[in-house]
Amino acid sequence: MKSNFIINELWQLAITGAFQRAGIYKTAADEDLKNQFKSELKADLEGFIQAQYFKPCTEVQHLENILQLSEHTQKYASLLKNGQLTIGVSQKILNLFLKYLWCLKLVPDPPHFPVDRSIQILLNKQAKQLGLATVTIKPWTQLKTIEEYLEIIDLAKRVQAANPNHQRFSLAEFELMLFVQN
Repeated sequence: MKSNFIINELWQLAITGAFQRAGIYKTAADEDLKNQFKSELKADLEGFIQAQYFKPCTEVQHLENILQLSEHTQKYASLLKNGQLTIGVSQKILNLFLKYLWCLKLVPDPPHFPVDRSIQILLNKQAKQLGLATVTIKPWTQLKTIEEYLEIIDLAKRVQAANPNHQRFSLAEFELMLFVQN
């Protein structure tokens, strides 16, 4: 009962974090339909996590899960501004929910981390200090393709690899260190 309560609270934090700036709904969207959508989205996320994240999940499978999450939302095209959740919003909700579960030691290290403006700024700052190429900061809500998302993940990998003090950490641990230090 207590763990269900905590999981539900984490879900609320993840959905708020992913939706708050995204403007995902069409004007005058029906509240009952929104609730149905969020309920099905939660069920999809829980299904992915149950099936694939209680043991280490590969990066390839994680990317597939982000794509599937976005595609599953197409059935709510009448509700959603873009006809479905963008890759940016899909990665944010999955990665954020996984980060919360991981921090509570309920799942192993996730393959990635939530991509948002803050982490892009921190990664670019680190890249400049290490003499590495930076990326153009993109609003995470507008990431439409896996390639755009992977550009940021690849930056994190390059920054991490260039700093011997960070090479022993997982990508999720590295992001958390950057997040906590600032």
